[in-house]
Amino acid sequence: MSVNSICWNCGNDIPPNLFLCQKCNKIQPPKQVDEFKLMGISETFDLDLDELEKAYLKLQQLFHPDKYSQLSDQEIKYSTLLSSMINEAYQKLNSSISRATILLKLNGFNPHSEDKSFNDPGVLEEIMDIQNEFLEAESSEQKKLSIQKLNLKISETMENLSISFKNKEYAIANKLNVKLSYLEKIRIDFKKQL
Repeated sequence: MSVNSICWNCGNDIPPNLFLCQKCNKIQPPKQVDEFKLMGISETFDLDLDELEKAYLKLQQLFHPDKYSQLSDQEIKYSTLLSSMINEAYQKLNSSISRATILLKLNGFNPHSEDKSFNDPGVLEEIMDIQNEFLEAESSEQKKLSIQKLNLKISETMENLSISFKNKEYAIANKLNVKLSYLEKIRIDFKKQL
C-alpha cells in the first residue's frame, strides 16, 4: 500500500503517484513505483507502444533536468533522478521481454525462482533447429527465409505470452518469456551475419 508524502517546500499532502506538488508546483523526491505507474499506463503485456511513447515524451517534457537548471540544487537533483527513472522505465516497457518480467514480478511470480538454466527439451531443440537452418543456408535468400521463419516463431511466442498473461498463467508466461529471450538473441545474431 502506497502512502502519501509531504511536499518538502510547502508541507502539502502529495499522493503516491504524483511528482509535482499540486499546491506550490515544486518537483518532489522520486518515489519507488513500478514502471507502469511511473509512466501512468495500464499494467498489460499488450502495451500500445505509441501510448507508451506519448507518456514518455509527456513526462520528459515535465521533468527533464534542463527545465530545472535555473532552480535550486534540490530541484535539479530530483529532476535528474526522476528523468533517469523515466528513461529506464521507458526502455524496460518498450522491450517485450523486460515488460513480461516486470508483469511477472508485479503479479507475485519470481521469474528467477526457477532453475536459471532453461531445460525444456522441446524448446531447446526448436531453437537448435532454427540456428542450424540458418547456418546451413548457402545463399542470402535462404538466410532471409530463415529469419522470416524466426520472426513468425517470435510472433507466435508473443501471442502465446499475451494469452498466458490474460489467463494469469504465470509459470507458462515465465517459460514463454525465457523462450522469447532466446529467440530475440538468435534474431540479433542472424542479422549480424547477413
